[in-house]
Amino acid sequence: MQVGDWCVAIGSPFGFQATVTAGIISAKERDVDPLQQFQHFLQTDAAINPGNSGGPLLNIRGEVIGINTAIASRSGGYQGIGFALPMNTAAMVYNEIIKNGKVTRGSIGINFSSDPAQARDLLKAWGGVNEGVFVQKVEPGGPAEKAGLKEADIISTINGKPIHQGNDLVNMVTATPVGTPVTLGVLRSGKQENFKVVVGNLAQIFPERFGTGTEPEAVKPEGTTVSFGISIMDMTDQRRESLGIKQPGGVMVAEVEPNSFAEDIGLRQNDILTDINKQPINSTADVKRVQATLKPGQPVAFRVLRRDRGDKGAYTATFLAGTLPGVSH
Repeated sequence: MQVGDWCVAIGSPFGFQATVTAGIISAKERDVDPLQQFQHFLQTDAAINPGNSGGPLLNIRGEVIGINTAIASRSGGYQGIGFALPMNTAAMVYNEIIKNGKVTRGSIGINFSSDPAQARDLLKAWGGVNEGVFVQKVEPGGPAEKAGLKEADIISTINGKPIHQGNDLVNMVTATPVGTPVTLGVLRSGKQENFKVVVGNLAQIFPERFGTGTEPEAVKPEGTTVSFGISIMDMTDQRRESLGIKQPGGVMVAEVEPNSFAEDIGLRQNDILTDINKQPINSTADVKRVQATLKPGQPVAFRVLRRDRGDKGAYTATFLAGTLPGVSH
């Protein structure tokens, strides 16, 4: 795919099943969050709204080129900027999970600037070149240090293939199996040298940033996260009295995750969840118990109490339902 190519997004925005929108590819390898080093998205102006997440982005031949993931918006709705995870990335992750049960990414243990302008200036000022990766730091004890790389080195090739920018290096190294040696072409003090580096496990080299994959998930202080995409709190007598709710039982929705199943079906913050598939809910443990019995593709219905209008309105019951996605949010 190239910038300017036509594309089509399919999803169920706001509950409207199988909605199709068209647009173009606005950009490739777009970094939405600088902390998420491996999420280089396709940007499109095909309308993507809450409910499109997980749906396909297709080219005009009907081939899947991405998975609709997120939008950039000040209103919470479509404003012309949507993002899709490239299908090549999704396929690589899928194949590794099927083969190994988890995704293990490679690393050589260096840091470089993620700001394109700063990276370009460093290359010009320090090495007199326009392309490559300027090494700002070599991780102590990492593969790069063991191989002899130093800060201010400029990586120009990997296994003979040119490295134009940081993303090129990241894409090649993370796709290389851990334990595999690679040859880096490095510009040091105006001279070209080669170094053989054995690719290591990213999570072990940078445990604080990327974790080891074995630590327990962080628990939010106010609620318990469940796989519907909500954080919930038990209803105390004091909380029930302050809200003017006389009905016993239920749990409060403390937070709804963006682009989650819960958001797709219309669950809101401060809703009081009282029943799931006709089973009474009296605690967060009840929600977990019911959730554990559900399977992807199964319909699930919620009964919730919701405040009518404003902060002083009475709570009345409403029902919400949807089909659990293939991968729970």
